Amino acid sequence: LEYTSNMSLCLHEVSGDPYPDRVGGVLAMSGGIPMTTLSPEPSLIITRALNSEMGTQTMIPSRFMAGLIPDCLVEKYIFWQCEDDNIIGYETRKEKGDDDDMVGADTQSSTRLKINLNKHTGSDKSGFCNTSADALVRRIAVKDSFEESEDIDTNRPVLTLLNVVMAQAGSLLKEIGMLISRLDNLSQVLVWSESEVLNTQQSCTIDLIELPRVNLSFRSKRVEKIDGTVEHRLYSNDNDGLYISTSAKARDMVEKLLGTIDHFILLQNEDNDLFVLVPGCALPRRLHVDSTHLSVQVLLDRRNQEWINNMGEIRCYLYPVHSSKSFLITPSLASSMYLMVMYFITGAYQEVYKMVDSCVSEDLTPEESQIFNQLEFLGNDNHPDAHACRLKLSAVTVGLGDSSAMKCPWSVFEELREYVKKYDFVSSACRLTTEEEKLLLKMCTPSFGYRLPTELVNRSAYVSAVSNIDSIPTGKTLSVKVGIDKPPVIENFDSGADTSILDNPKNCMITSKLFGAAYSRPEEDQVAFGGLRALEFINSALDHGVEVTSASYGFPLMYDLLVGTVAFKLHPNDKTHNWGRMLVRVVPPSDFKRKSSEMSALRILSENPSVAQHPHIPKFQIDSAMSKFKGMFQGKDAVSRILNELHSFLTKQSIRSMLQFPVASIESQSPAVMTLKRPESYFDYRLWVIPKVSDYSQSTFNLDIQNCAAVNIPLAQIQAFASKPLSPIKLESFVVYLSRNELRQQNVSAVVPFDLSASKAAR
Repeated sequence: LEYTSNMSLCLHEVSGDPYPDRVGGVLAMSGGIPMTTLSPEPSLIITRALNSEMGTQTMIPSRFMAGLIPDCLVEKYIFWQCEDDNIIGYETRKEKGDDDDMVGADTQSSTRLKINLNKHTGSDKSGFCNTSADALVRRIAVKDSFEESEDIDTNRPVLTLLNVVMAQAGSLLKEIGMLISRLDNLSQVLVWSESEVLNTQQSCTIDLIELPRVNLSFRSKRVEKIDGTVEHRLYSNDNDGLYISTSAKARDMVEKLLGTIDHFILLQNEDNDLFVLVPGCALPRRLHVDSTHLSVQVLLDRRNQEWINNMGEIRCYLYPVHSSKSFLITPSLASSMYLMVMYFITGAYQEVYKMVDSCVSEDLTPEESQIFNQLEFLGNDNHPDAHACRLKLSAVTVGLGDSSAMKCPWSVFEELREYVKKYDFVSSACRLTTEEEKLLLKMCTPSFGYRLPTELVNRSAYVSAVSNIDSIPTGKTLSVKVGIDKPPVIENFDSGADTSILDNPKNCMITSKLFGAAYSRPEEDQVAFGGLRALEFINSALDHGVEVTSASYGFPLMYDLLVGTVAFKLHPNDKTHNWGRMLVRVVPPSDFKRKSSEMSALRILSENPSVAQHPHIPKFQIDSAMSKFKGMFQGKDAVSRILNELHSFLTKQSIRSMLQFPVASIESQSPAVMTLKRPESYFDYRLWVIPKVSDYSQSTFNLDIQNCAAVNIPLAQIQAFASKPLSPIKLESFVVYLSRNELRQQNVSAVVPFDLSASKAAR
């Protein structure tokens, strides 16, 4: 087997690095190269005869079993074919001390695979092994590992392998197999039945499921409920009392918590407590696409051996669902970090921001370190909330020092600069507190020879002012000086109206009229029917430059486009006037800054489509070859004539009343000083600074009563909520406070029961 379009559903993990591919609209990890060819080479046939009863056996190389049975069996057994064509798999003998990766019912003793072939009718005449057969694969427990004999252990059942790949769509086996494939590829999933199976078409039970690589197994149990109904459940052999939940309602609830993270299964116990089981041996990656949009699709590399080796024996994370059904409980640092990285990959930045504080440690295990290192590959995520999450992690890990294992692999200076630039788009749940921003601003170190950019200097001044604003007396203000970068010089096309064509066109005409004499109107078949020729024409105009005095792409062409003489179109619904208006706005500043009759005419016609499309508007007339030069010296050239005619047309009372002139655009100027006043409520300045509780141990909290009054909360309830929420029911009549002496307990020792002197954060 050389290629698979979906490694998750294939029984063989094709060699080579997996790569994302979309086949039939389904995005999956593919493997191998389908165009692989092999040249004929000499081969070696190995046979053996252990005893006369077993006869001659022929060794079958493992590559011939690839894709026929799951890879985890191919890796564990060596296969020999008997004289009757049936196959026996013997466990690979391991050196003493080697770890056994198989888990489940029969991992500690020797087992054998018995593969009985049921050949289909017909014969292969091609010589390329094209005959087909069904196989009955059974695992038999034996008391010893001697291949010459077969001492069957009758205390353990004979297990028959069930084929998930070939199961009918909608069948129980198919549904269970697809569910378990969320934890690992089907090449590492074994579904066994303890039923006595005689042929491949016989129905049977599902009794045992093993996942060797993930170190998990499930066993089916028959459970009789209180109401007398009988249920068959798949209980986990590794998590006592937990079984796979089949509740659609519970799964929908968990999917809302996890978002687009889908490689998990839901477990529950007898008390209906829910648990999310996520395989940790799957290396998560984000699908890389072009820079036009951000991908939040997850690709899982489940066979990265270095990643798996760092996981240890426990290769799954079990997250209890809180009884409120509103969040997951992370029982370990590794589980917290893995969930945080998964949220980051899927774009759930608000969840990442919540989890950052619980993902900090001075020292990391290899498992934790490899998870943390995945954040480096998300550095190209330029979402505003992504900058906030990275900065939050930098803020909470700064006390660990530069030599810490959690040294963030990004520049605080660059991240904070992008954060400030995109602050308006950062969600409120991901905004940093004032104290965090001040800390990060102190950490900013620009490159040698450079100073902090203006936006960070201004941000520092603003945050410092806001942090001290509570000390301002009521009614007083605080002024914050801000720096202003010198804006680039940009000539404003909309600086004002040009009425030269209406007032005095003869004195404002451009002296040279060669561009009018050299103008040649484009042929209709070149520009009027769209397609490649029209596209080449407009590209040529933009490449050569559009100027008023250009012979090919100047005043005559723009005038013809505005009045509709040249019917240029790229799309059938295009309006020629719009193309003329676009070209007028791309003329160089030297043309539109100087008032001229030509530019005035183009401006007025571009801003007044109804006038430009008037049936009596003058049209540009191209002179004959001899008349062109005579008219130039006599002041009767085509450009002069059209300007005089247009002047007469536009100054008519009926036309003049139709003209509209654009309002001059005033360029904005940034103020050099910002004035702040003491906030009257916590809603003030929320656009820039987010109030958050940073100390939950304080005994007094300030509550904004004005905001509470707006929603009609009684004052007594507000006071109770700020002190003792249950005081309205006279809590003192139900609760009695006892001292330690009354409880017969010793006084609290003044000595701390642990030593923090070795902690880096305490130095």
